[in-house]
Amino acid sequence: MDPLGQTVALLRPKALLWKQMQANGNWTVHFPASAGVVFCFVASGRCDLGVEGEPPRALEQGDFLLLSRPPRWRLGRETDPARPTVVLDYAPRAPGSDQAGPERARFVGDASWPAEVEILGGRFAFDPANADLLAGLVPRRAEILSKDSTAPRLHHLLALIREEASSERAGQGLVLERLLEVLLVEAIRQAPAGAGVAEPGLLAGLADPHLARALRALHGDMRRPWTVERAAGVAGLSRSAFAERFAAIVGLAPMDYLLRLRMALAKDRLRFGGARLAEVAEACGYRSVSAFSTAFRRVVGVAPGAYAAQT
Repeated sequence: MDPLGQTVALLRPKALLWKQMQANGNWTVHFPASAGVVFCFVASGRCDLGVEGEPPRALEQGDFLLLSRPPRWRLGRETDPARPTVVLDYAPRAPGSDQAGPERARFVGDASWPAEVEILGGRFAFDPANADLLAGLVPRRAEILSKDSTAPRLHHLLALIREEASSERAGQGLVLERLLEVLLVEAIRQAPAGAGVAEPGLLAGLADPHLARALRALHGDMRRPWTVERAAGVAGLSRSAFAERFAAIVGLAPMDYLLRLRMALAKDRLRFGGARLAEVAEACGYRSVSAFSTAFRRVVGVAPGAYAAQT
């Protein structure tokens, strides 16, 4: 089982929209804080990025930015001291109207003059039941620069998204949403190279050859009666070395990580799978419904049946 693919699936990402913006002159666009993931791509020109609490920096043509759970942030460019600055607060679509379809392109500045910069972007939301899995999966901030060797893969994918967004073909919304989900996974896969020091979490664990073997095994067979010793054997490390390394790099003790993973799977199946409690308990590695129910109540705070009923 691929740990990254399984974790993203449990998050149930929803691509909310794809937006396009062109600008010239002096301009600044402010974006609100978000509980999800946002991205932007400088298709042409350059602009300045400002994230609340961080020094500003420049984004060049071909640079891709991914922000997870960002505070307020802004994009802008000052090119002519003699011209006034156009300041906008970006307002997302009204609740219930979000979708993967393209938003009408916005022009910031003087539309009678050519655009000096073009920005493409979008945002994702995740099912709140397992939103805690975002930590350590998507860096708070990751940049894949135009000069990076992996950037052409993202550029190709963005070109496909842009082409689809400008079309009026049947099934556009579905195709666009799937392409955006692929973009999210591709950006996550490339993020460690452009994220600086990796945060503790799944991605950091997968970058460690020993821990990656253990993580693939844990994700691939949650029914197995795992112990630290057994997982350490898969990793090819001693019990103590494995436990220490896992906690330091992944951010949780091995059995705590497995418990969180099992409960995430349980919540997902109870919410969307329509499975019986016995089937969920077995899939999560519990030999009895009572043992599963006890663990679920301790972690989630309610009994599995009540959780399924309230969702």
